[in-house]
Amino acid sequence: MITKLIFIVTFVGAGLGLQLKQVVLLSRHNIRTPLTTNLQLLTPKRWPKWNGDTGYLTPKGRILEQAMGRYFADWIIEEELLSDKCSRNQVFVFSNTRERTIQTAKSFAEGAFGDCAEVYYKNITEMDPVFNPVIRNDSEEFIKTVLSEMQAQLNKIDLKDALLRLNRIVDIKDSEYCKTENICDLSEVKNKIVFELNKEPDVAGALQLGNTLVDAFLMAYYDGMKEDEVAWGRIRTAEEWESLLKILKAYHKIRFQTKLLDKDLASTMLKYLGDVFQNGIKKFYVLVGHDANILSLMSSLNFKDYTLDGQFEKTPIGGKVVFEKWYDDVNGRDLLRVRYVYQSSTQIRDGVEASLLHPPLKALLQMEDCAVDENGYCPWNDFIRKFNINSLVNNSNSQTVGEGALF
Repeated sequence: MITKLIFIVTFVGAGLGLQLKQVVLLSRHNIRTPLTTNLQLLTPKRWPKWNGDTGYLTPKGRILEQAMGRYFADWIIEEELLSDKCSRNQVFVFSNTRERTIQTAKSFAEGAFGDCAEVYYKNITEMDPVFNPVIRNDSEEFIKTVLSEMQAQLNKIDLKDALLRLNRIVDIKDSEYCKTENICDLSEVKNKIVFELNKEPDVAGALQLGNTLVDAFLMAYYDGMKEDEVAWGRIRTAEEWESLLKILKAYHKIRFQTKLLDKDLASTMLKYLGDVFQNGIKKFYVLVGHDANILSLMSSLNFKDYTLDGQFEKTPIGGKVVFEKWYDDVNGRDLLRVRYVYQSSTQIRDGVEASLLHPPLKALLQMEDCAVDENGYCPWNDFIRKFNINSLVNNSNSQTVGEGALF
């Protein structure tokens, strides 16, 4: 059941005499079905039934995203970035090619602008180059350095308690996987880095298996399944969730946030956004991709570590990194504010629709070399300088990005 709550919101920018000039959202897709069909091999228990193909946006995810679209449209109109919800020539919505991202983008656009905004995506089976977090640099020095850093991170993690908890939840000792592969204790499974040109980096073994299981539990929790259907009722407290989510966080950090590797994985996204921030003529851009896009981009731009209150994840389902360009009329300069706009784990599970009266949660984000003032704004030119430096690093490895997106 989708519920609506009421909350009063105020706007900071107007109170400081600032004018909102441009907004760029980098969004993760909303709630989806699990990404694998092999879950049954890892437990003798019966998994809950999902309505939808593997990795597809769920009906609840669609509703929540429509509401998020309405919230953002109301916000930018309140801030006078757009005059109304049919400013077609001032809006650009761009999605990766996966069903969950396309449907998330369409749901957001529908909620925000009705029929007055189209969603751009390539009609191809492979990932759009802008959103594809694959290894592009084939130099021996790069590969050697990155593999060393990934292994160093892998050596630091201690997930034994979380993996033992996962053993008990799924009863892996009685699973088909235990019988056929002789893997009956996830805490004893070795991890191995998988590193291949033009593919995503991966960590096969306990981290990958654990990520698959915990992700499925989390999606069931978000989608509002009954308590006894979410991990068969064996995750009851926030502390238990936090323990299991350490597996996801470690898996994603090693894959997407190792220095040098992060810039390579995000190189096409960096180039695309650099073009938007410096040459984009539209006022409102929405890019819908994946957690890998957000993680690698934030790491490559040296975002400081952050905490999202009320959330299990670092990159919540439906969450958005919001880049806001403001003009300071008093000092005659452009400023940047970056925030994570998201819903809490409980809000998502309860189906709370975001609105101006009950806005989503927000966390101020900060970057190294772009110092913020007491209100969370940093100089725009310092921000753009970071993109110019990154473009020099990645120019030789960048692929063609989405044509026509700026116009």
